[in-house]
Amino acid sequence: MIRFHDRSFRRAAVVAASLSLIIAGVAQSAQSNSNELLKDEAHRLAESNKNFSGANKGGSAWNIEVVGQDPLGGRGFNGDVWTHEGFAYVGHWGFTDWATGNARFCPAAPNNGVAVVDATDPAHPAMVSRLQNPAGTSAEDLVVYTAESGPLAGHDIAVSGIQVCGGSRYDLSFPRGLMLWDVTDPVHPLELGFWDAECCTRGVHEFEVAYRADLGRTFAYATVPTSGYPDSETASGFRDDDGDGDFRLIDITDPEHPFQVSDWGIRDIGGPFSAGQGCDPDANYGHGAEPSADGKLVFVSYWDSGFIELDLTNPASPVFKGRTVYPANADGDGHSSQWDESRGLLFGADEDFCKVSGAGIEKGYGYMRVYDYNDPTHPVQIGEYRTPNSMGTNDQAAGDFVIHNNFLVGTDVYSSWYTDGVRVVDTSDPRHPVEVANFIPPAGHNTVKPSQRAVLANTTQIWGVVVDEGTGLIYASDMNTGLWILRRTD
Repeated sequence: MIRFHDRSFRRAAVVAASLSLIIAGVAQSAQSNSNELLKDEAHRLAESNKNFSGANKGGSAWNIEVVGQDPLGGRGFNGDVWTHEGFAYVGHWGFTDWATGNARFCPAAPNNGVAVVDATDPAHPAMVSRLQNPAGTSAEDLVVYTAESGPLAGHDIAVSGIQVCGGSRYDLSFPRGLMLWDVTDPVHPLELGFWDAECCTRGVHEFEVAYRADLGRTFAYATVPTSGYPDSETASGFRDDDGDGDFRLIDITDPEHPFQVSDWGIRDIGGPFSAGQGCDPDANYGHGAEPSADGKLVFVSYWDSGFIELDLTNPASPVFKGRTVYPANADGDGHSSQWDESRGLLFGADEDFCKVSGAGIEKGYGYMRVYDYNDPTHPVQIGEYRTPNSMGTNDQAAGDFVIHNNFLVGTDVYSSWYTDGVRVVDTSDPRHPVEVANFIPPAGHNTVKPSQRAVLANTTQIWGVVVDEGTGLIYASDMNTGLWILRRTD
């Protein structure tokens, strides 16, 4: 049974988000089409036109209990989650709906922005402010940290990846890149600076932050997917209009004046190594970036070309060290990863929504792979973990039983698994990972104008999960029902 602390559960209300079509300034290019959607976005677009039944609507839990919950006003469209100094931060996702030519997948104020939640009393979290991103953009991924150097040393800094969602990526009226705020007083955040990814990318999709103690500098390790677009205006089709690759290293030591230090793309080593495999054969883009603790390495999730290690000892000159290779029968779709430096292990997450990808390709949804990366020139997969639902080949229980992100604490991997909720996997034996706890919140339902059709199925949709290692509390974001604060009971 799912257990709720007194007064801690407030079911998210169904709301109609007030959206407006935000396409101004520059006319859309003829190249503005569904090719601008990443795979997960195309999947959600398809889902918005389906009717689902079944699923685990009531929620369930094993070795986890609910401490608190905040539906964030029932706004929906919730993205990634972070926690820092007793506060939780929840981003929001969005993309242009090319099927109808409007911005119904791009929330407007007050339903957009990064929600700042006071969780100092975790049983009664409350949204206290919002980090406002520009109109017509999304703020999906985010990190909050205390600056260790620079003009704002000692201040708490929030960073979010900004992407275009109100129109075409060719419309330069939409900012895209990294946005930074001072959240030392989270109730009264102060906008600081913006790094512009320029034309003609969607913007920063995922990123992490690390401090280089040897240099006294703080960097954002970001991905700006460009090579996934076959209609690119560049000659190679694998770089943006400035000639930059999908991985970007951004110096944010001075949050008011961030700047790009270097970039790297698959073509730098003669790629793509894979032209794509499985149900997404045309996609080959940098999707996520995971730095080492000292910031000298980064592992770039490069979709069907695997997980690529770069040496950033010299931040201005990334050096390719090695990459993983998917088996011929794999669907691929390397989305994000977590690096276990003490054991030389990389925990990859394959965001594969295709249950059946064709002849010769394994069936089911994406899952976690464990790689031994001690020899960067020859990393080897040594283990994997799949939920029972992820091995299905149909719309069982009307959900998306696919992994999204991992968060490593010791030898436990906390995974956000969309409709399979939060899964906790013990990897003390990395060759045989074992699930030890899970939590599936009750389903929520979010609708939007103008069609009033559901954006997502009436199912659980866990996007992100992080752990406050000081308290042991788990913070999870559901795309419909908001923020969940959890505690393990095992």
